[in-house]
Amino acid sequence: MSLKFSKAFLMSGKDFALTPSITLHHPTIEEILSINGSSFPDYFYWGYVQTLLADPYANMVMLDDMGRNYLDVSPYEVFALQWDHCNTAFSVHDAHPLRHITEAISFFIKEEHCFEKGVYEDGSVCFYDRNNPACQINEEIFGCLHEWVKAVNKIENSDNIRPADENARRILIEDMRDTQKKAGKRKKKQEEGFDYLGSLMSAVSFCGNGSLTPHELGSCKLYWLNEALSIRNKKDYADHLLDGIYHGTINSKEIHKKEMDWIT
Repeated sequence: MSLKFSKAFLMSGKDFALTPSITLHHPTIEEILSINGSSFPDYFYWGYVQTLLADPYANMVMLDDMGRNYLDVSPYEVFALQWDHCNTAFSVHDAHPLRHITEAISFFIKEEHCFEKGVYEDGSVCFYDRNNPACQINEEIFGCLHEWVKAVNKIENSDNIRPADENARRILIEDMRDTQKKAGKRKKKQEEGFDYLGSLMSAVSFCGNGSLTPHELGSCKLYWLNEALSIRNKKDYADHLLDGIYHGTINSKEIHKKEMDWIT
C-alpha cells in the first residue's frame, strides 16, 4: 500500500485514519512551537522530520561506513538502523535511548503508543506497541507515515544527485563526508541560526497581501503555511510573465501554458 495524499485532503487540515489504531496527525504551527518547551522548537521539529524521512541519500555516509550502498537501501531500512544505533550508542544508564525517535513517531501519530522493535517469522523487521501488539508499524505502514511527513511539509527529493557510475557515487559520498565534517565543527552556530520555519511564517504574513496574519498562524495547519508561500510565488511568477507579454519584452509563444496556470 503506497499512499498519496491529494491537495484537497491536505488543505482540509484533517488527520488521516491509516489503521484502526494509527491516525496520521496534521500538526498546527502552535503544536510545533510547543515542542519540549524549547526556545528553538523548530530545530527539534526538523529533527523529527529527518528521522521519519530516513532518507538513504542524506545518510549515505553512515551507510557507506556500514558497507551498504545507499542506492540499494530503503527509508524503512534506514529507520530500523537509526533505531538500532540509538539503542547501542547511548550509555546503559540512559533511561530513554530512543526518546528522539519515539517523540518523532508520537508527533505525527495521534494515538499514544509504546513501540518496540520486533521481527516476523520471515526475518523482516516490524515495530509493535507493547501495550497492543496488534498495532504494528511494518514497512508498508512506515511508507505511509513517510509519505505523510513529506506531504504536509511539501518536501521533494528532486535535488538529489543521481550518480552516473560507481566512481561518481564514491566521489559524491566523499564530498558528503567532507560537508558533514565541516558542519559538525560549526554545529553550534548552525543551531543558533536555524530559523527556516520562522522565516516561512514571516514571509506568509508580511510578504504581499499577507494571506495569514501573525495572530492566525498558531492554529494554521502546517501544509497551509507551506502552500500559502508556494502559491504566492507561483502567482507572482505568472504575473511577471503577463507583464512582460503586455510590454512586449516576452514572446507569448515561448511561454508554456503551465507556467501561466498558477493554481496548480
